[in-house]
Amino acid sequence: MHIGCGTRAVVVGSGIAGLAAAQALADHFELVVVLERDEEPVDGQARQGVPQGRHPHLLLCGGMSALSTLFPGLDQDLRTAGAVPLDVGRDLQLEFPQLGALPRRELGLATFSMTRPLLEQALRRRILLRGNVEIRYGTRVIGILTSSDGRVAGVHHQEQQGRYGTISADLVVDASGRAAPTLDWLQANGMAVRQTTVRVDIGYATAVFAAASVPAAGFIGAATLADAPKSSRSGYVLQVEDGSWQVLLVGRGDDRPPADPGRFIAFAQGLPTRTIADFLASAGPPAQVSRFAFPKSVWRHFRGPARLPRGLLPIGDAICRFNPVYGQGMSVAAQEAVLLRDLLEERAGSADPLAGLTDPFLAGADRIIETPWAVSTLPDFVYPQTRGKRPARLEQELQLQAAIRQRALVDPKTCRLLSEVHHLLKPLQALRSAELAAA
Repeated sequence: MHIGCGTRAVVVGSGIAGLAAAQALADHFELVVVLERDEEPVDGQARQGVPQGRHPHLLLCGGMSALSTLFPGLDQDLRTAGAVPLDVGRDLQLEFPQLGALPRRELGLATFSMTRPLLEQALRRRILLRGNVEIRYGTRVIGILTSSDGRVAGVHHQEQQGRYGTISADLVVDASGRAAPTLDWLQANGMAVRQTTVRVDIGYATAVFAAASVPAAGFIGAATLADAPKSSRSGYVLQVEDGSWQVLLVGRGDDRPPADPGRFIAFAQGLPTRTIADFLASAGPPAQVSRFAFPKSVWRHFRGPARLPRGLLPIGDAICRFNPVYGQGMSVAAQEAVLLRDLLEERAGSADPLAGLTDPFLAGADRIIETPWAVSTLPDFVYPQTRGKRPARLEQELQLQAAIRQRALVDPKTCRLLSEVHHLLKPLQALRSAELAAA
């Protein structure tokens, strides 16, 4: 441990991005304060401020690797808590319309299947073992404070009892999700942020089944991708802690899965394959279905004309909010937290470790975001109703991706590479290079 970046850092938000950022900061500040607007969560329950917390959240292998770097021994913590270990090649059944399912192979790419509340609980417990990190619940950040020389000075906040206060800080990390504190500061100072937006207009619904109601499935997870652009219906099923199962159905526009249990099951009959419909038939009607809507993916470009004050860094969804169907948000946030830790370690011992931190962090975050953004937006633009700037050479890219999926059915090396890219272990360019080499 080498405390030397400042007296206090403040993290806004206690989601995956906020907890990972707090861990990255704890070795470099005397005190790290995490401010969370929600009340202290009950173990196993989704926080009120995370309405999608009741839905499946598969932690990609790249995210598991990043979190394990930040939290050594996390894998054992998750096992003890009941998370389900899985090899993404052996235990996940990935089904492409018309092509069929990828062969189940041992790929050696490991992660865990669990609910989001379990993962947050495991990270919180680790964080609170540290003597210099605290989480303050029921506290909403309502403003970033800066000094006359353009440096962050702290935050202004409101507690749920109505009391107002301020906390001084040398560094503020905005992990609030929607980046309201950062955007409000920029607006108040006459600046705006350029955004790339892709309107996807999706809706999804999740049903949970107890272990006793589900016969042996033969897999830990299965995904049926949509037969785009004819249909937007896709589905996912995952085993999580306590032997429970989550079933997620997805649709776009007016074709969204309903909350009524009977109609939920009927919606699954319209998926391209029978896997999830058969699973639901064996499990019986769910007691409850939770729904969520996601209108658009947003990438906020904080580099450029809008200049953040020294000591203010957005992270996670505050920079880029991905289409959640692809499960990338938690993993990207964890990788950005590793980037933050590495940059602080490089500066440890310098006269002013926070000087010049903003630009390399935002540049590194953009590099992390490039692959998951492309992996998600390329298939999103298959649908003509998707709104946004269409990628250059869209048709050629889609044809290349289709060719790679076709080859992955018969070639184990291509199958592994495809999984490595989708799980954020390798950049998308690795797939493009592989396809060119095989041409």
